[in-house]
Amino acid sequence: MKKFFLNLSIIFIVSCGSKNSKSIEEILASTDYTLIQKKKGEIKTQINDLKVELNKLDNVLQKMDTDKNLFLVSAIKLKPRNFSHYLNFQGSLDTDKNVVIYPELTGLLKNIYVKQGAKVKKGQLIAKISDNGLTDQLEQLKLQRDLAKTTFERQQKLWNQKIGSEIQYLQAKTNFKSLEKKISQMKDQEGKTRILAPFDGTIDDIIADVGSNLAPGLTPILRIINIEKMKVIAEIPEIHIPYIKKNKNVKIYVPILDKQILGNISSVGNFINPNNRSFNIEIKLFNESNELKPNMTVSLEINDYQNENAILIPSKDILEDEEGNFYVYKLVSDSNDSYKSNKIMILKGKSYNNMTEIKTGLKEDDLIINDGLRQVEDGQIVKVISTNI
Repeated sequence: MKKFFLNLSIIFIVSCGSKNSKSIEEILASTDYTLIQKKKGEIKTQINDLKVELNKLDNVLQKMDTDKNLFLVSAIKLKPRNFSHYLNFQGSLDTDKNVVIYPELTGLLKNIYVKQGAKVKKGQLIAKISDNGLTDQLEQLKLQRDLAKTTFERQQKLWNQKIGSEIQYLQAKTNFKSLEKKISQMKDQEGKTRILAPFDGTIDDIIADVGSNLAPGLTPILRIINIEKMKVIAEIPEIHIPYIKKNKNVKIYVPILDKQILGNISSVGNFINPNNRSFNIEIKLFNESNELKPNMTVSLEINDYQNENAILIPSKDILEDEEGNFYVYKLVSDSNDSYKSNKIMILKGKSYNNMTEIKTGLKEDDLIINDGLRQVEDGQIVKVISTNI
């Protein structure tokens, strides 16, 4: 069949000669002996050249026929690598300065001196509640106190001069001290009508309307927040206690911002929650850009293992038999271009980012199957089409 194909190829190529040369029919019709002999020589030369080219093609095809029955795989050559394993946890952002302000006494909300989003300083007056006559009552008490003070001082002077009775002196003193105490208490009450900023921050939300009735501890007025200093709070299962230490580095990822932040554990809780067997940790953060917001969800990575000379392979290259043993296919050279696959039992270490450390079974420079391993059998001869390191 090959010989027939070869002859057809030669005839086709010879018959398709240059358009500028005469055809064989024209040369034969000319009956020119010399011209016919010349054409014959040209054709023989072309045939010989074609045979050389076809022999080259036959050699390649023969080699391909030999390799075409071998299963094709890709491989990995193993080299020691630095391996870090991390524990993963979920947490949330919070701040210590996030306060909803409630009134401490009953009254009407008389005025709000700030707008939503306004920056305020600690101690700044931000709202006022009607005093319900407290100011007038306070002024009356001050007048009574001043009179009682005058009476007390006069009685004290008389008492020192051994004039007057002790009862009169003590009554004047008691009345004066009582009014002093009432004034102090009323000043405290009157002071509660002025709502002051408890810290530097931002008015995040104005909840109550001017003129609304306020009830102590029940009616929220506004929210003030400061997010310059944030913290991450996370619950850690107690099994990880050996790896969680104060000041340890933590990788923090904020999914909603697609942002990674490096931090350190600032505090480790001493109480194990009996309901879920976990303890709390905190990581303080400086929120310079104000991108972080309270209650944002974050993920944490905390390093618990390090090996600078680990033998690592892709986790997907590890197979498991019916007995729960793990193995890979190691390649041993069989010829120049083919390898024998050997089933090798391994002991796995930790896995992270789709890579697994191999404790025993493999060593540096070993060649293992990376792609195609699920179609390979122990002892099968395969051809490697690519090798990665």
